[in-house]
Amino acid sequence: MYRYQESPPPPPSPAGTKNTNTLAIISLISGILSVVIAISSLCIGCLGFVSLLFGIAGAVMGFMAKKKIDESGGQQSGRKMAVIGMILGLVGIVLSIVAIVLRIIFGGLMMLPAFLSDFQ
Repeated sequence: MYRYQESPPPPPSPAGTKNTNTLAIISLISGILSVVIAISSLCIGCLGFVSLLFGIAGAVMGFMAKKKIDESGGQQSGRKMAVIGMILGLVGIVLSIVAIVLRIIFGGLMMLPAFLSDFQ
């Protein structure tokens, strides 16, 4: 019978070189996009939901990247990027929710005169 042999662990990286975690980079980019789109969604109404999606992606990927970096034992870098991506993702989520609520309130206020004219 053949026995399954485990593959050897990857060789340690040369001194001074670390691999940057890809999820940390994606988290940072998603967080930045979330905040920028949330701010611009105050002017353009339908972008609030896009910002919400980017914010959720940035926060989740930042958490996952931070966990992987901590478990790598120093083989991966990018912990600060992951934390900043998480924070920006959460800020983007809050800003997009505020933008969505404001859009609903102002949309309702714009419809109020037409609604009240039906009762006269």
